[in-house]
Amino acid sequence: MTELARLKAGASTVGPEAGSGGSKGERTRARLLDAAAAEVARHGATRASIGAIAAAAGLQTGSVYFHFASKDQLIAAMLEEGLRVTLSHLDAALAVADPDDAAAQLRAAIRAHTAAVHELPDYTLAVLAPAFPGDDGPAAPAFQALRRGYLERWTRLVADAQRAGVLAEGHQPRLLRDLIFGALNAVGLGGRSPDEAAAALEALIGLDRHQEGAARDNVVPCGQLGQDRRGIADDSVHL
Repeated sequence: MTELARLKAGASTVGPEAGSGGSKGERTRARLLDAAAAEVARHGATRASIGAIAAAAGLQTGSVYFHFASKDQLIAAMLEEGLRVTLSHLDAALAVADPDDAAAQLRAAIRAHTAAVHELPDYTLAVLAPAFPGDDGPAAPAFQALRRGYLERWTRLVADAQRAGVLAEGHQPRLLRDLIFGALNAVGLGGRSPDEAAAALEALIGLDRHQEGAARDNVVPCGQLGQDRRGIADDSVHL
């Protein structure tokens, strides 16, 4: 089962597993995406070898071009698909959390992101690479839209948590969002289990004091936090 298939299996909104279902071509494409993520994670986009990617996927080099026109297109597709699955995983997690509980929503997002880092380590490292191959490749518009959407969703979650008294105000939501990403990515890629990493971060930022469904007199319901959000639209930070 491919990395993407494992994460898709955990997000009910995404559909069938790419690694165990679909046509032969779809399964081959999924192997190529995983192989591209591993190659870019190890060597970066510029030094990534199409031959090494093909070999890791069990193919001859020429067979890659049946699925992708170029190495750049393959890498762009890998970044796009990895982020698309991560976003679907976030959607699935938030759908089962209390929409009126800012702490529950943020906790669900933390758990979803940690699971994505754990299940897609090569994709995470590829996205974190200093040279960002998705910025001007053939799939750049779609990828940029997905990245911007993911960042904006997280910024809203943090802003809602601040307005609800779950997180301290006084700092830009984008900054707190990036600190959360940095902690989860570093600890997750360092080999810690998703549950351990998520629980530690929740304790650090005080989420363990806000149990799901717990009501406090000074908490504003999350559904009423639509006004005066600061700095939500921003796509300048890599995940």
